[in-house]
Amino acid sequence: MTTRRSRLDRRSFLAFAGAAAASGTLPSGRARAQTAQPFNILGHRVHQLVATEASRPGGDVTADWQTRNNRRIVWTTFDVTPIHDRLLRELSLGETTFNLSYVLNTALNARLLRQLEPLDPMQAADPIEDFADISPGLVRATQLEGSQRLIPVRHATVALHYNEEILAERGITKPPETLEELVETAHRCTYTRADGTAVNGFTMPGNSHFNLMSLAFGYDAPLIDQDMRLLPNEAGFVQMFTTLRDLFQRGTLPRNWPGMQQEETFTQIQNGRAAMVYSLFGRFQDFNDPQKSRVAGKIKVVPAVASASVRDRVPVVATSDFWSLAIPRNARDKQLSWSLIRTLSSRDGALRQALNGNGPIRASVYADQRFMAMTPYAAIEARVLPHARPPVPSFDRTQEAVDMLIQNGQAVAIGRMTPAEAVADLKRRIAPLLRG
Repeated sequence: MTTRRSRLDRRSFLAFAGAAAASGTLPSGRARAQTAQPFNILGHRVHQLVATEASRPGGDVTADWQTRNNRRIVWTTFDVTPIHDRLLRELSLGETTFNLSYVLNTALNARLLRQLEPLDPMQAADPIEDFADISPGLVRATQLEGSQRLIPVRHATVALHYNEEILAERGITKPPETLEELVETAHRCTYTRADGTAVNGFTMPGNSHFNLMSLAFGYDAPLIDQDMRLLPNEAGFVQMFTTLRDLFQRGTLPRNWPGMQQEETFTQIQNGRAAMVYSLFGRFQDFNDPQKSRVAGKIKVVPAVASASVRDRVPVVATSDFWSLAIPRNARDKQLSWSLIRTLSSRDGALRQALNGNGPIRASVYADQRFMAMTPYAAIEARVLPHARPPVPSFDRTQEAVDMLIQNGQAVAIGRMTPAEAVADLKRRIAPLLRG
């Protein structure tokens, strides 16, 4: 909400007040008491729109809460990095004026989590409706030593998008169901089409730990697991690097893969120059938008796949980035803040925000006919949500660790490291970060 303030000097104010008193237009004490008090939220413009945009199908999810509590929500919105910079500054103060903040999982670390209000006592006294309906992997990822510090409210999870026309041209009648089939299909779909278009069988950004971890999860091989164990499946991680090297050195990944940005992979898919891509479910709409894509209607989506050797433990790969709501420990009115979290994360609140464009974190939303009608891939994403998890759990030096992963992935692809050397190097360099 935007407020305007005009300048009024003391003389002007006294003149106004005197005239108002004479005419009986000054508000009574009771009226002043009923003026809605501000309630401050720090987040992104998208969060505000999906929660409050009355013109969207889900309407303003916060309207009844504001009326009931005599509060006026004031949104302060920034881009991703400035949100977290501002939050850290606010947390360093004796008291913050922000009642709630949205936090992206990539910004989480133990130091930040300690500065957020523990939510377990409030959940015990006044629980969120059907809490088990919220993705369990994302709930666990927002805990500090078993203490719930945030409530997930929005997710974006990886999927395998594929061009069914290209697969058909290569005699392939169904999308890959295992990681081994993905690699084989990608190799077969690396070719030059009849119109001269060169096609890569698979594409993904080269500067993204998210996509490397999506491949690694396909071998049940976390870089760091939820118990903070480093490389608990070294053999699986070696296999991930081996697959990456094979895809790159055979030309199945683009030759400029090490430096590729995410937007370049989108362009490849939309121009029919790539057969498959690991990207978020929500990109399905962009890939099939006739205003943006030359292959609109030909891009289909399925869950990201795991190796046949681990399918009993990893039925689908569900790497996720997600936003959560948190109460700063140095904030006021924490019970009031909790009541809004309960409203936004309730079954009705999650559904209405989903109808407004949010990525729902509740399984029940995917069964709603209205949501299914506007989301062609709803049934597919519903299979994935229970398995959603972040690429790396939060700790104080997460960014350094994932930068090392990206560096070693690129080194393996171009032949400067063997897969085994890359894993050994990661283990040597990341271990001190976890101890520190």
